[in-house]
Formats: sequence, C-alpha cells, structure tokens
Amino acid sequence: MFNKVTLIGRCGTDAEIRYTPNQTKIANVRLATSRAWTDNTGNRQEKTEWHNIVMWGRLADRAESMITKGSLIMVEGSIEYSNWQDNEGNKRYRTDIRANQFLMLSSKRRDGGGGYENGPRQAPPQTAGNQNQPENYVDDIDVPDSDFEDVPF
Repeated sequence: MFNKVTLIGRCGTDAEIRYTPNQTKIANVRLATSRAWTDNTGNRQEKTEWHNIVMWGRLADRAESMITKGSLIMVEGSIEYSNWQDNEGNKRYRTDIRANQFLMLSSKRRDGGGGYENGPRQAPPQTAGNQNQPENYVDDIDVPDSDFEDVPF
C-alpha cells in the first residue's frame, strides 16, 4: 500500500509553532490549492481547497524560518485521518497532510536574507549571506504576480 500526496499552493498563515510534552517542535500551516474551469454555461468557475499541513522536528524548524503567509510552496507527505470526541460528546474528524518535505517556490522569506518581495524575478548574486540557504530553496522560479496576499479564511 502507498499513501503519498503532493500539493502546490499558497500558505494562508505563517507557520504556527507548538511543542509536544517532550519538546519536539511541530509546525502547522494552512495551504490553499485552487482549480478553475468553465462550466456548461460558459461561466468561469473556481474552487479553493484548504489543507492542514503538519511538519515535525527539523522540517518544522525550516518551516518556522521560511514559510510566511502568501508563500508558494510544494509539499510532499502522506494523508492522516483522525477522529475524537469533543467535550459535548460530538464525534469530530480532521484530515492532515503529514509533510516529509517541502520546497519553497517563492522568494518571500521572513528573515530577509537575500530575499526580495515584488522585485525582479532573478536569482540574487551569490554572497556570503546566501551560502547558508537550504539546498532545496528555489530562488529563480518566475512566479506570476497575484493579489494572494489577502488569503481568505
């Protein structure tokens, strides 16, 4: 059996960090993916799906320092389903994507180190400050401009 999912979308929040009782870091991110189509009447339709992304340990460390609201990322992981009973006795359900890797597809970063926002879409010159970037950080993808900064919740 195989459980694998790959998503490309925009983050609706900065990475939210919490810790387990034994101090393992967990990062949670809400990721929006969209699809568009033309219906039978010729009207353009669009649907956005929201995904709960969960990252653990060192991956959570990277998410905390790199992922901000509006970041375009690719996530690979597996689907996890959970259910529980709330305080009123109602059965609750949740679907998470447990990430085992992510790839930044936009240049927007929290620390500002070598990053740019709404600037030219080219790789920054190699300087001492850029040498510490993760090997899978992509800084030269031409990402179309959008007004995805105000992600709806």
